Amino acid sequence: MKIIIYGGGKTGHYLTRRLTLEGHDVSVIEKDEAACQNISSHYDVAVIKSSGIKLDVFNKEIFAGCDLFIAVSSVDELNIMSCSIAKKLGIPRTVARVRNEDYEQMQKLLDINSLGVDLIIYPENELANELIDLIKYPNAIDVHQLFKGEVLILSTIIKENSKIVGKSISEISEIFSLSDLRAILVEREDEVFVPGGNYKVNANDKVYSVCKQSSASTIFEMSGYTVERNNNIMINGSGKIAKFIAGQLEKLGDFNIKVIVEDEETATEFSEELPNTLVVFGQATDIDILAAEGIIDMDFFLALTDNDEKNIVSSLFANHLQVNKTITRIEKTDYLPVTKTIGLRRVINSPLVITNTISRFVRQGKVLSSFSLRGVNFEMITYKITSKCKYLDRPLKDVHGKLPSNSLIAVISREDSIIIPTGEDEIKENDKVIFFVEKSSIHKIEKMFGV
Repeated sequence: MKIIIYGGGKTGHYLTRRLTLEGHDVSVIEKDEAACQNISSHYDVAVIKSSGIKLDVFNKEIFAGCDLFIAVSSVDELNIMSCSIAKKLGIPRTVARVRNEDYEQMQKLLDINSLGVDLIIYPENELANELIDLIKYPNAIDVHQLFKGEVLILSTIIKENSKIVGKSISEISEIFSLSDLRAILVEREDEVFVPGGNYKVNANDKVYSVCKQSSASTIFEMSGYTVERNNNIMINGSGKIAKFIAGQLEKLGDFNIKVIVEDEETATEFSEELPNTLVVFGQATDIDILAAEGIIDMDFFLALTDNDEKNIVSSLFANHLQVNKTITRIEKTDYLPVTKTIGLRRVINSPLVITNTISRFVRQGKVLSSFSLRGVNFEMITYKITSKCKYLDRPLKDVHGKLPSNSLIAVISREDSIIIPTGEDEIKENDKVIFFVEKSSIHKIEKMFGV
């Protein structure tokens, strides 16, 4: 697929990496010389240095044969306008990132899609939804909702006191009911693998599980966690995400919320708009301020400023002061590989969220959705199965041997029912099937089921 990315900043750079790894023909339009050189030095893509929207770039010759246009520049208006022009140049699908919340409100008066934008992404909203899920399931490291929340993907760290440490899957089934849940991936130190019949659980394993929503508590119990209240939350940040999260928590109720804001004017604004939130003017990178504001009594610390370094430092301070759980916003994808090493387990990142959101526009075939799991080289893909699939009505135990290594069929959605499949289950026409697959084998799964 031929794809043009308008904007080569952090998100554009991450998109370029992801899409080139998947074998797409990518071109990048970027105004900054350093950003152009950075992309050119890392990837075999065409890079066009250009600012704004100019005829020598936005023309039928350069856009010929383009299948997808993604606008992620730093200017919302340029993203919308460039999508509109790309659509007039014959591009079938366009995506625009929009950060200004006024545009979201504007859609009530004006249909932005009618301007030629097929998908509008509000990254702050996407990040906020991810944060709320992590707070709702406080013992999880990662949370993903599927099929409107009926199915959850959860990752947990196995505690030393867990009843399943040292046991195989068959032995665990004698203690817990596994009919509505399944372990799909295990991260053990630097190794990531799909657990087979010989897998025995170790303490500190990070296990990704798929389950029906009603079985989430079983996963936490298996991992060694007890039910606990997590209603004391401290937020560091003065932007849209911090205000939105505080507002959502106020609506949910039963939370004690404290927000640390570095700007005095913004602190006053937050105080007026968040009546049930305590707003503090100060620096969260000052460990004395954190201590004075009672961080040791907090269940969650959310580092949500626009500065990665400040978020990392304040989160490390929170860890040092023994806050149970921290969530850290990190926008530079280069930082992500070291977060686990320095003790930051719960991390949110808008380039990854944006890329996962637009993946459904990139995939071929009958793809309903897809996303990458943070920090591991695996992807979740949901296909709607057609009559052309040659693996219909066959027991999955006969199909699994034909799947690429390190891949599995995790969930089947059939009409109004959710199936966590065993080897005896079968795939039927019109089923929605979730696969977990190593990224290098995605094309094989597409050939088998994306027809």
